[in-house]
Amino acid sequence: MKKNNSMRAAGGLMIATMLTTSIVSGTYAKYVTSGSAKDTARVAKFGVEVKAEGSLFGKNYLDATDNTPTDADTGISVKSLSNPADNVVAPGTKNDEGLSFSITGTPEVDVNVKIEVADTSADIFLKEGTYPDMTTSADDDFELDADYYPIIYTLTQEGKTPVKGNLQAIKEALNKNQNYEAGANLADSLGNFTLTWEWAFEQDQDQADTLLGDLAAGTVTGIDTANYNLNTNIELTVSVTQVD
Repeated sequence: MKKNNSMRAAGGLMIATMLTTSIVSGTYAKYVTSGSAKDTARVAKFGVEVKAEGSLFGKNYLDATDNTPTDADTGISVKSLSNPADNVVAPGTKNDEGLSFSITGTPEVDVNVKIEVADTSADIFLKEGTYPDMTTSADDDFELDADYYPIIYTLTQEGKTPVKGNLQAIKEALNKNQNYEAGANLADSLGNFTLTWEWAFEQDQDQADTLLGDLAAGTVTGIDTANYNLNTNIELTVSVTQVD
């Protein structure tokens, strides 16, 4: 009887030992998981291109091409004689090719496009008023009913109606300060611009034209300089800037 009890005890001990061994061996296992992440980037494209070419005025004008600017020394209708020669304009002169500029590209960032004709730009003009008539030998005057701007500019932009007028009209049409979203094709929105001009030979303003020419020659005095301007210049700036 004692022997059997011992055997039962031993058997129970063996089972307990086996259970213990099983529990202990389980502590050698562990949860395992893994993961990875990878990302790359490149510099966002800007790629905006602003180009400008051509010119507006010249020192000489070629008769054979309807009085347009030329580098030729023969066959000219208007010639600057200053030293060094200045660019000049006169009745009948023009430039059909003019000054062109373009804004193209598809930037991958938001951009601001600013086109500005500077306030320092100037137009040739003669203000309304009473002036001496230089087209006759008599001591006569003529009346100018409105401010006279002899040069008529034409601004052409792709897909839009051309704008014609004095420099102020061109300034109002050109000046732009606008944002474009990333991915916008600037060629579609802006594209190519061309600025040309003409001082018409016949526009029923012989008295005003002649007076401006005599003022330039210094043969007329006594007229307030605030009433006229004999020089023209255009300062045009185009800038494209990334915005936040």
